Formats: sequence, C-alpha cells, structure tokens
Amino acid sequence: MADKSSSKRKKPVSQKRVAVVLASLVGTMTVAAAALLAMEGVAPGNSVPVMAASQSTILTPVTLRTEAWRFIIIYDSADAAASAETLSDGRFSGGSGPSVRPRANFHFVIDGAESGTGMDGNLEVGTCWYNQNAGAPYARWPEPRSHSFTPYTNAIGVCLAADLNRKPVSEAQHQKLIHLVRELQQLSNIPADQVKFQWEIGPDTQPTPAQKAYADRFRQGL
Repeated sequence: MADKSSSKRKKPVSQKRVAVVLASLVGTMTVAAAALLAMEGVAPGNSVPVMAASQSTILTPVTLRTEAWRFIIIYDSADAAASAETLSDGRFSGGSGPSVRPRANFHFVIDGAESGTGMDGNLEVGTCWYNQNAGAPYARWPEPRSHSFTPYTNAIGVCLAADLNRKPVSEAQHQKLIHLVRELQQLSNIPADQVKFQWEIGPDTQPTPAQKAYADRFRQGL
C-alpha cells in the first residue's frame, strides 16, 4: 500500500521559476531607485534650473563640446548664503563682496552649509552646462570693472558658495571642488596650468591672503 504522506509532500521548487522571480524583483527595485534619484536631484530656481550631481560623477550633457573648453575658472561668491539661483538673479545675501554685481549663470555651483539648499558640498549643475553654453560672462566677476574685460567664452565656470575673506571653505566643498575639477580636466583635456581662480585673471589683480592660501591648498590637493 502506498504511503499517503508522500502525496502531501511539497514538490521541489523550480530553479527557473526562482530565477524569473528574482530578476523581476531586481528590475522593479532598479526602476524605483532611479525614480527616487531623479526626484532628489531637482532643485527649484526662477532663472536657472539646477540638478545635484552624484559623488561619483558629474551629469554629462548628451552632446559634450569637448573642444570648446580650454580653461576652468574657479570663483569665490563672497556670499556664504549664495546658490545657483541667487547668483543667476544677482541677489546678494551679505558678505565681503560688492552690494551690486552682475548676474552670473555658472556652469557649476558648490553649495555651503548656509546656501539655500542647506547641503554643504552639494553640487548644482546649471543649464548652461547642459546646453554647453558660456557661463559666467566675465572672468573677473563680481568686480564692477569686470564689464570691461574680454569674456572667457571657452572657460568652464565653477563657483564656490563661500566668503573666503571671512571663513575658510568647508572640507565638503573643498573635496567636491577637487573631484569636479579632476573630472572636467579629463573630459576636456584641460591641463593644470589652465585651471585659474578669478583673482588670477588680469595683470592688475591681487588675491587677499585668504584667497592665496586657499589657492595653494587647492593646488596641493589637485
């Protein structure tokens, strides 16, 4: 007589079925994660929509004009509360810089703890980078005299939301700047001697002690 208990035993699970279920689960999680990252990256702005870049890479445009970029110019906003939005609107929250300054659409802005985003070291990517257009129009911004200088139309503009004459750049901002400049150098084959700070443009400019100290620190880390 056959053992009735054997008919109640569970059939072995098909390995093929397990593989299908796992693949479906991984696919669903990947799509959900991508959607969340996309939502986290968008930051509102009146003039220049910006997006946060990841730690590992900048957000490369669909069409990168590699040959168009020959310099990287690093700016000090002289306003620790600055962000891509306030810089593009010409708004000034305070600091050691001039109260009136030209609007500037930078390719990249590295936020500080006091920026509107509230995220120290957050990287904002301007639409001028996505569109591969010239960014900040004058190399010596925000000096009022900058209007008399030839625009660096072949320079990538990176602005630190900081006031170096009042407070050092944070470690998060510093590391983000190093990482970003290295990637931009690789993308457009820009040598180290063509990475400039705004106060190094023109024969009659002199950095403050704080600006010079940070430029030295930056180049040692680059």
